Amino acid sequence: MKRLSHFFVNIKNEQGVIFPFTIMCALLISALFLHSVTLYDAEIQFFEEEEKWYEADYLMKQTLIYVKQALVNAPENVSSLSQTILFVHGQAAYHATRIGSTMWSVTVSCVTSRQFRYDVQFQFHSLTNSISAWKELY
Repeated sequence: MKRLSHFFVNIKNEQGVIFPFTIMCALLISALFLHSVTLYDAEIQFFEEEEKWYEADYLMKQTLIYVKQALVNAPENVSSLSQTILFVHGQAAYHATRIGSTMWSVTVSCVTSRQFRYDVQFQFHSLTNSISAWKELY
């Protein structure tokens, strides 16, 4: 019994280590949790931006197919072409100006249904059906 009373005397003299240790562990776990939530939110925003870019890129590719066909089939006496094309996920507008007998300067602007804009300028050679001097506008 004497031993047990000696144990309780030592407990009364403790300086309180458990409570500060528990608070520090709780703060550390809270900080780690908030950090992981922030990383998750950043990943979600990144994937949303990527989705917008993929949608705009798809619109641009579809528009380029249409523009190439229109410029190859354009009559020789036409000096410029402009048109707006409506797609399911947005719209695209292009303006092409002839800068030589077979060269065109083209500006294409695509706007997705979520109002994401993607603009490019390039030169198109109608004999070889090739694009050169590609320049993205921001």
